[in-house]
Amino acid sequence: MEIIFRVKNVDITDHIKTYAEEKLTSAFHVVPHIIEKNPDRCVLEIEFEKITGEEKGKIFRTEAQAKLPGISIKAEDIAENFKTSIDEVHYELERQLKEYKEKKEAIYKKGAREAKEQRIEE
Repeated sequence: MEIIFRVKNVDITDHIKTYAEEKLTSAFHVVPHIIEKNPDRCVLEIEFEKITGEEKGKIFRTEAQAKLPGISIKAEDIAENFKTSIDEVHYELERQLKEYKEKKEAIYKKGAREAKEQRIEE
């Protein structure tokens, strides 16, 4: 999987980059078959931004966009620090990937059920 970092209005330490890479790529444990079959076609873009004009509060924004064969998902969060923001983006990515997996499984089961019913009718 290719990982691309983008940064706006802030300097990011290597520690934060490593944390983001480990945390956000771990969300893909839900669909390992996609990553294993097509590692060249999987891209994760991570963007960090400090919202200008604000001095306190939720000013650190993290956005992740995953482009996988058959699906493109995006998650974003604004928090008081990058670690919290990364954690929330991780949960959102994982939720969306689980939803995608469940939808694919439901379609597969529906097709299998229909094929079984056709065989019984014949």
